[in-house]
Amino acid sequence: MGHAPLPDSGFFEDWAARLRQAAERPVVGILLRGSHARRAATAHSDVDLDVLVGGAPYAARRAYLAESAGQVTHVSVAARDVRSWVHRLGEPADWAFGLPVTAPARLLWADPQWRPRIDLPVLCQPAEPPRLEEMIATLGKAAAARAANDRLGVRLAVADLARLCPSVLRPANPSVRVHSRREAFAAALELPVAPPGYRADMLLCLGLRPGATGQLWAAAVRLVAGTLPLIRPYAEEIAEAAGADLAAALVDGRLDRYVAQLARPAGPAPRPSAPPPGRERSAVPAPRAGELLTVPVPDPPVTGVPSDPNEQPAPARPSRLDPAIAAQLRRTADGLVAAVVRAHDSGEVLMVAWMDDEALHRTLTTGRATYWSRSRREYWVKGATSGHHQYVRSVALDCDGDALLVTVDQVGAACHTGHRTCFFTELPVTTPEAR
Repeated sequence: MGHAPLPDSGFFEDWAARLRQAAERPVVGILLRGSHARRAATAHSDVDLDVLVGGAPYAARRAYLAESAGQVTHVSVAARDVRSWVHRLGEPADWAFGLPVTAPARLLWADPQWRPRIDLPVLCQPAEPPRLEEMIATLGKAAAARAANDRLGVRLAVADLARLCPSVLRPANPSVRVHSRREAFAAALELPVAPPGYRADMLLCLGLRPGATGQLWAAAVRLVAGTLPLIRPYAEEIAEAAGADLAAALVDGRLDRYVAQLARPAGPAPRPSAPPPGRERSAVPAPRAGELLTVPVPDPPVTGVPSDPNEQPAPARPSRLDPAIAAQLRRTADGLVAAVVRAHDSGEVLMVAWMDDEALHRTLTTGRATYWSRSRREYWVKGATSGHHQYVRSVALDCDGDALLVTVDQVGAACHTGHRTCFFTELPVTTPEAR
């Protein structure tokens, strides 16, 4: 039995022209997304179009059933002002299980002035930060539902927990980018660094394998308890998303004890015992006999001059950077390399910042410019708080290996003062008269 033919290029061009004429605002670009842009469409696939308009914030969705050559096609149109559309590219995709997305796109039409900014062969969205706090809170919701004998509540909570788990495990795993929801699901199930029985427990919690309520609860506990030791080396990244206290609890064992507490059968809470005379109660309860306590081991110093003057300083912090790239870097004594940032559209130098190996790895694999703050001693993603995002077009290493040239699409101001570039203060230059 044959399938109906797919829409040809003329179909897309006709719809682009029709949408330009019918738009409520001046259109600056129209892009084809989804399975047709990926060249993976079937006769049953929708046609997904993004219509970008100028002016103030705007969002609208329209749906059409278009009949062509005896075939009815569902056309889904998302209209949005172009600045909000660019801003959304800086947010994680809600269907990707926390993984970064690289989705092909095809520009059907663009205003010449906007074409350099929106003619993107792929639309990149970053990974979610590790949502450890949400995963722990969701396990608590499942525990409360279990104590109340709320079977549906348990199933809903553990399904949410399973969807969060890949984002929490992501720092411990090799970087992977996905193009579609199906790819994201497959990648989420096949993470190489995962708790024992991870795939089976994920399928059970997501409701894709049959199981009793007690089996789902046990699978959820295994997922969380097994994830904690795997992400403990990445507490610094956890701190960026969830705060320093939860990251410290991950390192010192409090989080393990909390998960064990949730996993115990519900019963009356034990009465707290009074501290011995002359001793104040600790802010963090000491473990009871037989409990494991994780003692944090401090990292070796990351600053200072190497003992061998001919030896290159080691990377400052644990990193997933490709060793072949890391071998080409010449770092400062603090393990840093200067990053000169320029605008893709104008070539204008915007700012200078610092990267260590891990910041460079994140920049290369997420498409978002990521730096190391020497003052705050932490990583920062440009635009994460200000909204002035930098979407990376290319990164080049200079001949000496001690500087990077990062070419970006800059949203808004690059400088914290609100200027487009940090180099806005002109200094007087006196040139001796030619003799």
